[in-house]
Amino acid sequence: MSEILTDPVLIIFILGLAISSYLMIVNNEKKTSMLLISSLSFAFVGITSSAYTYIIHNQMVVQGSTAFCSSEGIVQCGSVIGDPQWNNLFGVPWGIFGILSFSALIFLSLCLYLDRYAKWSEDYLNYAWWAGIAGLPFVALLVIIELTQVENAPHICPFCTIAHISLIGYVGSIYLLRNRRNIGKWSENEG
Repeated sequence: MSEILTDPVLIIFILGLAISSYLMIVNNEKKTSMLLISSLSFAFVGITSSAYTYIIHNQMVVQGSTAFCSSEGIVQCGSVIGDPQWNNLFGVPWGIFGILSFSALIFLSLCLYLDRYAKWSEDYLNYAWWAGIAGLPFVALLVIIELTQVENAPHICPFCTIAHISLIGYVGSIYLLRNRRNIGKWSENEG
């Protein structure tokens, strides 16, 4: 377990989550901008961790093992990502779904960041909210699979967990943005 906690890629992902979280909670005169950047940051961490899990999956399919993560212990990703019974939805690996989902979230947040005063901005904010909320049941399902269904469960895949936390952080940022819009503090000049 201590090996996985010193993995440089995992440390970078954790730093990305920490920065995203800081941007979400920092209070200054540009709070709306900070929340938009936070949502983008969470989504970027999510898409890169999803891509990383897909890389691990492909290595395990081709080579039968991977140098990117451990396959032993409770905190490991080999048996979670490498389990063909549970690492797919309709035959497509979960990493692909993560990449596609976070791509949509990045698009919505980037549109809002670039033109938050457009006529469509309130609709896009709502789309971002509902898209994020729609992903939460899948996060719950995947955590249940990790803890109860994979061979020799429980296992916790750290890179999968990064993607899960990224989605939760994204939803939190969008929630705070919707609150700001609803109370009339969408503009930076409105506090």
